Amino acid sequence: MTVVRTVAAAIPRAPTGIEGLDTLIQGGFPRHSVNVVAGPAGSGKTLFGLQFAYNGAARFDEPAAYLALEENRESIERVVATFGMDLAALEATGKFVLVDLGAVRAGSSRDGIAVGLRELEDFLRSLIASTHVQRIVIDSISAIGLRYRSLPDLREEMFGFTRFLRESKVTTLLLTESPEQGRLTRFGIEQFLADSFLHLALEEVKGDLRRTLTVRKMRFTRHDTGKHPVHITAAGLVVAQERVA
Repeated sequence: MTVVRTVAAAIPRAPTGIEGLDTLIQGGFPRHSVNVVAGPAGSGKTLFGLQFAYNGAARFDEPAAYLALEENRESIERVVATFGMDLAALEATGKFVLVDLGAVRAGSSRDGIAVGLRELEDFLRSLIASTHVQRIVIDSISAIGLRYRSLPDLREEMFGFTRFLRESKVTTLLLTESPEQGRLTRFGIEQFLADSFLHLALEEVKGDLRRTLTVRKMRFTRHDTGKHPVHITAAGLVVAQERVA
């Protein structure tokens, strides 16, 4: 047990900066890892991803790129403004890159080009080389997965894509939908190909909706496995330390 603790603690971390979360995961995501955050609509996935990217650029000197496939730039800008994130200042210094890929998302682009994982890999290879970002958030991988005709095809390309991300020495956050019934992720495979899997839930309790977060998987990490309340405050997501049943 002592050996596991020592090895896990020695792994470099990319702190999320989300209040209450980093203490549950030994200081942050393992650096250069691929991480999946899943949840239903309204659970806070986009805000989670924005905070991870923004905090990296603003607080931890790790330039970040946020790729929006389902929401346009105006929508993302409204979110960051609501929570006091000065995105314009970071973009001006080249520490934050916001990419609106909604116009060419899978199956519904204006010019008929569908975005698959190979196309996204080519795009990111160029982006990383030109901007030297260290954090990447893709919102969401669900939009890309819909392009594939079969689950085996998606799994094969996603395996290659996650390998590319690790080899690129970036810490990546892949956002994905969580169906209200059944699977924890949109396609049921995302969590198996990632280094960590965090699940955001939106539950009805006595007539009220309650947001929670559970760290279901994180390699190289002695992480908390409990379900924790999540609150949305003026400063963004806050993960409470107490557990809920």
